[in-house]
Amino acid sequence: MLCLALALGATANDPSGSWLSYASYTDPLDRRITLLNTTWVVPDTPKAKFGSNAPGWWFGIQTADGDGALIQPILAWGYQGNEYSIFNGVFDWTDGSWHTSSEVYTVKPGDLITSSVYYNGPEDNSYTMYIAAAGKSITTPYKIKKQQHKNESTAYFVLEHQPNNCRAYPPSGTCTFNNIYMEVDGKAVLPGWQTKQEVPKCNSKCVASDAQTITFTWDAKAEQPSTNATATAVGLEKWKEARSALHGPGA
Repeated sequence: MLCLALALGATANDPSGSWLSYASYTDPLDRRITLLNTTWVVPDTPKAKFGSNAPGWWFGIQTADGDGALIQPILAWGYQGNEYSIFNGVFDWTDGSWHTSSEVYTVKPGDLITSSVYYNGPEDNSYTMYIAAAGKSITTPYKIKKQQHKNESTAYFVLEHQPNNCRAYPPSGTCTFNNIYMEVDGKAVLPGWQTKQEVPKCNSKCVASDAQTITFTWDAKAEQPSTNATATAVGLEKWKEARSALHGPGA
């Protein structure tokens, strides 16, 4: 089943309406990002077990026009019940397909996540996602589709899925990506991050203190936000497809 995002219009692409706040960098010469590394710590447990569609903290790469493969290692709450999960995912705008790693591991607040996305070379034209925490790791390759003729030249760090109850987000109100390292065409670069609000909720913000550090903040005690129906539908559909792929129809 095609993602509902495609049914919402031909211009649908990234940034997605299900994002709250994000940081982005696009290579000015539209060259290929060949390596992106980072670490971050699993936040504390949300007070409300329900009230959001799997709050997610992730980074990834995409084309400058946001219409290719969004390649993204992910940390999410509520993806498999009342717990945090790590996994790898790709939402490919070339055909509306959503792919996830066969492995999904449970992690706990305070666990250190180490993750990367790296290019395997022009011969195969594929990337590999890696995410690890608490002694468990997931490695997932993804081959760029033939109909994509653009480089993966944009990097994103994202807080995703607007809640209908701010208590569905961790009470600490913060999550920081550290030790960010990027290579473009095999050479190290210091990205100048642009921080933006897509559809912010719960006073969410994104701050890039330097090229290696990006922090997301939110207020878990804020009043219940209004819901953007379109953004919520897009986010729900993507995660629904991911869970169905892992657990079968109706999961």
